[in-house]
Amino acid sequence: MQEIILPETVRHTVAMGDGPAGVQMVQVSREEREVVADLATQLGGVSAGTDVQRYVLQAQMLGAGLPDSVRAALLHFRHDGDRRGGLLLRGLPIGDVPPTPSEADLGVGLHLPGAGTLSLMAGVLGEQFGFLPELSGQIVQDILPVKGFEDTQHSISSRALLELHCETAFAEERADFVGLLCLRSDTDHEAATLISPAHEALARLAPATVDLLREPRFVTTVDGSFLRGSGLPGPVVVGPISILSGSEEHPRLRCDFAETRGIDARAQRAVVALHKAADACVQKVGLLPGDLLVVDNHSAFHGRTPFVRRGDGRDRWLLRTFVTRDLAKSIASRAGGGRIVDIDYQKLNTVSSHSG
Repeated sequence: MQEIILPETVRHTVAMGDGPAGVQMVQVSREEREVVADLATQLGGVSAGTDVQRYVLQAQMLGAGLPDSVRAALLHFRHDGDRRGGLLLRGLPIGDVPPTPSEADLGVGLHLPGAGTLSLMAGVLGEQFGFLPELSGQIVQDILPVKGFEDTQHSISSRALLELHCETAFAEERADFVGLLCLRSDTDHEAATLISPAHEALARLAPATVDLLREPRFVTTVDGSFLRGSGLPGPVVVGPISILSGSEEHPRLRCDFAETRGIDARAQRAVVALHKAADACVQKVGLLPGDLLVVDNHSAFHGRTPFVRRGDGRDRWLLRTFVTRDLAKSIASRAGGGRIVDIDYQKLNTVSSHSG
């Protein structure tokens, strides 16, 4: 069998933050950008809003035509991940970008050329999917600041620091990868996506603390954005769970520092220690238009620094998608075998057994 040699750009590492690690980056050339744009145009003939299955299948098929450096980087990241927790593709085509919407659940980005670009990349990584309560269950979601949510721990906040977290830590069906494609940076260039790799955070902890994180002595609450309109009277608490699983070489995280806590004093001290360790090795990635950051949702925390929402049509605007290596694991929660997960959060609620 002929050995596959990855292009040099795939192995190139560019430091993106103040910490000791960097984020693997692939710079997309002008010629490669044109190839991706042509493929995205072909995908644009299928509606991601009304024919999700056909749209994702078409994106996966067209992905075979992506430039070698791009496809190889994505396949390598899917197979092996990266100790730094992320992969940055810089210079992707996003087409013409209209003014940033004032609401995030209108599905504006779903119909833009950038959504096609994002879905082509996602199709190489695995299977795109969504959650019904999160931004109306769209397969590609608009992440932008919304008035009234400035100080919340939602993806549509702005003024508040978005705490480090694993996406949808409460859900067994959570994504393996989170894709964030930048359509527009914030005017003042204050916003930065944060990445904190598991390896570095765990290396800062005492062995006894790491061992405790592997025990099922923690609970986490369902994100508030998932419960809007659910009619549930209070928070939905999931647990007990372990924050850490996997091997020493390939650790897997399950924690949201805004939502996860220990069920006893010793376990809570372990959460606090992990939080401090994760903060100490955080990387800041300033996303530019055409940047796609893929985050490994098991081997890194991610978050976002505060910025100012202006409401003038020039606010920061990302497109986000969730990707899983194995769509079958969520089959019981996907009506009709589609790609949108709908969880009965009341059945998840264990608040009565952990209310103390």
